Amino acid sequence: MSAPSAMVKSPTPRRQRIFLRLSEQWGRPTHMAATPEGLHIAVWEDPLGAAVAFNTLGLSETAHAADGVPVELHWLIKQPLNRAEQVAAMGFLAQVAAAAQAPGAQFDWHGCVRAPNGIPGFPRCFDLWLHPALTEADPDLIEDQATVIKLLYIIPLTEYEYFVLAQHGVAALLQYIENNQIDLLSPRWVAN
Repeated sequence: MSAPSAMVKSPTPRRQRIFLRLSEQWGRPTHMAATPEGLHIAVWEDPLGAAVAFNTLGLSETAHAADGVPVELHWLIKQPLNRAEQVAAMGFLAQVAAAAQAPGAQFDWHGCVRAPNGIPGFPRCFDLWLHPALTEADPDLIEDQATVIKLLYIIPLTEYEYFVLAQHGVAALLQYIENNQIDLLSPRWVAN
Protein backbone atom coordinates (compact mmCIF):
# COMPACT_ATOMS: atom_id res chain seq x y z
CA MET A 1 0.00 0.00 0.00
CA SER A 2 1.29 3.44 -0.85
CA ALA A 3 2.01 6.26 1.57
CA PRO A 4 -0.94 8.54 2.32
CA SER A 5 -1.38 11.75 0.38
CA ALA A 6 -2.79 15.03 1.61
CA MET A 7 -5.51 14.82 -1.04
CA VAL A 8 -8.50 13.04 0.50
CA LYS A 9 -10.95 11.22 -1.77
CA SER A 10 -14.69 11.36 -1.17
CA PRO A 11 -15.60 9.24 1.86
CA THR A 12 -18.27 6.55 1.81
CA PRO A 13 -21.31 6.91 4.09
CA ARG A 14 -19.79 4.43 6.60
CA ARG A 15 -16.53 6.42 6.70
CA GLN A 16 -18.52 9.57 7.34
CA ARG A 17 -20.38 7.91 10.23
CA ILE A 18 -17.13 6.61 11.74
CA PHE A 19 -15.58 10.06 11.36
CA LEU A 20 -18.52 11.66 13.18
CA ARG A 21 -18.49 9.12 16.01
CA LEU A 22 -14.74 9.45 16.56
CA SER A 23 -15.02 13.25 16.38
CA GLU A 24 -17.66 13.08 19.11
CA GLN A 25 -15.26 10.96 21.18
CA TRP A 26 -11.95 12.78 20.64
CA GLY A 27 -12.84 16.08 18.96
CA ARG A 28 -12.25 17.08 15.40
CA PRO A 29 -9.08 15.56 13.86
CA THR A 30 -6.16 17.90 13.27
CA HIS A 31 -5.88 16.64 9.69
CA MET A 32 -6.59 13.69 7.44
CA ALA A 33 -4.98 11.86 4.56
CA ALA A 34 -5.94 9.13 2.13
CA THR A 35 -3.98 6.44 0.39
CA PRO A 36 -4.34 6.01 -3.38
CA GLU A 37 -6.29 2.83 -2.56
CA GLY A 38 -8.87 4.93 -0.74
CA LEU A 39 -8.11 4.25 2.94
CA HIS A 40 -8.60 7.39 5.01
CA ILE A 41 -6.51 8.11 8.10
CA ALA A 42 -7.54 10.72 10.65
CA VAL A 43 -4.89 12.35 12.85
CA TRP A 44 -5.39 13.94 16.24
CA GLU A 45 -2.54 15.98 17.70
CA ASP A 46 -2.61 16.59 21.44
CA PRO A 47 -2.90 20.38 21.93
CA LEU A 48 -0.13 20.14 24.56
CA GLY A 49 2.13 18.29 22.10
CA ALA A 50 2.41 15.16 24.24
CA ALA A 51 0.85 12.65 21.81
CA VAL A 52 -0.49 11.99 18.33
CA ALA A 53 -3.32 9.54 17.52
CA PHE A 54 -4.11 7.92 14.19
CA ASN A 55 -7.31 6.09 13.20
CA THR A 56 -8.26 4.36 9.99
CA LEU A 57 -11.59 5.28 8.47
CA GLY A 58 -13.15 2.73 6.15
CA LEU A 59 -10.97 -0.30 6.82
CA SER A 60 -14.10 -1.88 8.29
CA GLU A 61 -15.60 -2.00 4.80
CA THR A 62 -13.12 -4.72 3.82
CA ALA A 63 -11.44 -6.10 6.98
CA HIS A 64 -13.05 -8.25 9.66
CA ALA A 65 -11.96 -9.86 12.91
CA ALA A 66 -11.96 -13.64 13.27
CA ASP A 67 -15.56 -13.47 14.54
CA GLY A 68 -16.67 -11.58 11.41
CA VAL A 69 -17.00 -8.18 13.12
CA PRO A 70 -15.63 -5.30 10.97
CA VAL A 71 -12.48 -3.60 12.33
CA GLU A 72 -10.74 -0.23 12.34
CA LEU A 73 -7.23 0.45 13.65
CA HIS A 74 -6.23 3.06 16.25
CA TRP A 75 -2.65 3.97 17.16
CA LEU A 76 -1.71 6.45 19.88
CA ILE A 77 1.92 7.50 20.17
CA LYS A 78 2.81 9.31 23.38
CA GLN A 79 5.40 11.69 22.03
CA PRO A 80 5.30 14.73 19.77
CA LEU A 81 5.76 13.97 16.08
CA ASN A 82 6.72 16.42 13.38
CA ARG A 83 4.92 16.23 10.02
CA ALA A 84 7.48 13.86 8.45
CA GLU A 85 7.18 11.49 11.43
CA GLN A 86 3.39 11.64 11.17
CA VAL A 87 3.55 10.78 7.47
CA ALA A 88 5.82 7.81 8.27
CA ALA A 89 3.37 6.66 10.96
CA MET A 90 0.43 7.00 8.56
CA GLY A 91 2.32 5.02 5.91
CA PHE A 92 3.02 2.29 8.45
CA LEU A 93 -0.63 2.24 9.56
CA ALA A 94 -1.66 1.93 5.90
CA GLN A 95 0.64 -1.11 5.58
CA VAL A 96 -0.90 -2.69 8.68
CA ALA A 97 -4.37 -1.98 7.25
CA ALA A 98 -3.38 -3.68 3.98
CA ALA A 99 -2.28 -6.74 5.97
CA ALA A 100 -5.63 -6.74 7.80
CA GLN A 101 -7.41 -6.96 4.44
CA ALA A 102 -5.38 -9.92 3.18
CA PRO A 103 -7.26 -13.21 2.76
CA GLY A 104 -7.00 -15.26 5.94
CA ALA A 105 -5.80 -12.33 8.07
CA GLN A 106 -6.52 -12.93 11.77
CA PHE A 107 -6.65 -9.40 13.16
CA ASP A 108 -8.51 -9.34 16.47
CA TRP A 109 -8.16 -8.26 20.08
CA HIS A 110 -5.14 -9.87 21.77
CA GLY A 111 -3.67 -11.00 18.46
CA CYS A 112 -0.17 -10.03 17.33
CA VAL A 113 1.18 -8.87 14.00
CA ARG A 114 4.87 -9.03 13.11
CA ALA A 115 6.51 -5.86 11.73
CA PRO A 116 9.80 -7.27 10.39
CA ASN A 117 11.06 -3.86 9.25
CA GLY A 118 10.30 -2.23 12.57
CA ILE A 119 7.77 0.33 13.71
CA PRO A 120 8.33 4.06 13.06
CA GLY A 121 9.26 5.82 16.29
CA PHE A 122 9.67 2.53 18.18
CA PRO A 123 13.18 1.38 17.24
CA ARG A 124 13.22 -1.66 19.53
CA CYS A 125 9.76 -2.95 18.60
CA PHE A 126 8.97 -5.52 15.92
CA ASP A 127 5.54 -6.78 16.95
CA LEU A 128 2.15 -5.16 17.29
CA TRP A 129 -0.30 -6.28 19.95
CA LEU A 130 -3.91 -5.63 18.94
CA HIS A 131 -5.82 -4.73 22.05
CA PRO A 132 -9.18 -3.37 23.17
CA ALA A 133 -9.12 0.15 24.60
CA LEU A 134 -6.64 0.63 27.43
CA THR A 135 -8.88 3.09 29.29
CA GLU A 136 -12.58 3.09 30.08
CA ALA A 137 -12.84 6.53 28.46
CA ASP A 138 -11.97 5.12 25.01
CA PRO A 139 -14.37 2.97 22.99
CA ASP A 140 -13.83 -0.71 22.20
CA LEU A 141 -16.69 -0.69 19.73
CA ILE A 142 -18.29 1.83 17.40
CA GLU A 143 -22.02 1.45 16.82
CA ASP A 144 -22.78 1.68 13.10
CA GLN A 145 -26.36 1.25 11.98
CA ALA A 146 -27.23 -2.45 12.35
CA THR A 147 -23.70 -3.57 13.28
CA VAL A 148 -20.74 -2.74 15.48
CA ILE A 149 -17.14 -2.10 14.50
CA LYS A 150 -14.23 -3.23 16.68
CA LEU A 151 -11.46 -0.74 17.34
CA LEU A 152 -8.14 -2.57 17.42
CA TYR A 153 -5.67 -0.47 19.40
CA ILE A 154 -2.14 -0.98 18.10
CA ILE A 155 0.48 -1.44 20.82
CA PRO A 156 4.12 -1.83 19.74
CA LEU A 157 5.99 -4.50 21.71
CA THR A 158 9.71 -4.94 22.20
CA GLU A 159 11.08 -8.37 21.47
CA TYR A 160 11.16 -9.20 25.19
CA GLU A 161 7.59 -7.95 25.77
CA TYR A 162 6.46 -10.11 22.86
CA PHE A 163 8.36 -13.08 24.34
CA VAL A 164 6.56 -12.64 27.67
CA LEU A 165 3.20 -12.44 25.89
CA ALA A 166 3.85 -15.43 23.61
CA GLN A 167 5.33 -17.67 26.30
CA HIS A 168 3.31 -16.69 29.37
CA GLY A 169 0.13 -14.98 28.14
CA VAL A 170 -1.70 -11.70 28.55
CA ALA A 171 -1.80 -11.74 32.37
CA ALA A 172 1.98 -12.20 32.59
CA LEU A 173 2.62 -9.36 30.13
CA LEU A 174 0.28 -7.02 32.02
CA GLN A 175 2.01 -7.94 35.29
CA TYR A 176 5.44 -7.37 33.73
CA ILE A 177 4.32 -3.96 32.42
CA GLU A 178 2.93 -2.98 35.82
CA ASN A 179 5.98 -4.21 37.75
CA ASN A 180 8.34 -2.29 35.46
CA GLN A 181 6.14 0.82 35.07
CA ILE A 182 6.21 0.54 31.27
CA ASP A 183 4.06 2.87 29.19
CA LEU A 184 3.22 0.77 26.13
CA LEU A 185 2.22 3.85 24.15
CA SER A 186 5.63 5.48 24.49
CA PRO A 187 8.84 4.46 22.71
CA ARG A 188 11.08 2.36 24.91
CA TRP A 189 14.71 3.44 24.53
CA VAL A 190 16.29 1.39 27.30
CA ALA A 191 16.28 -2.35 27.76
CA ASN A 192 13.26 -3.60 29.66
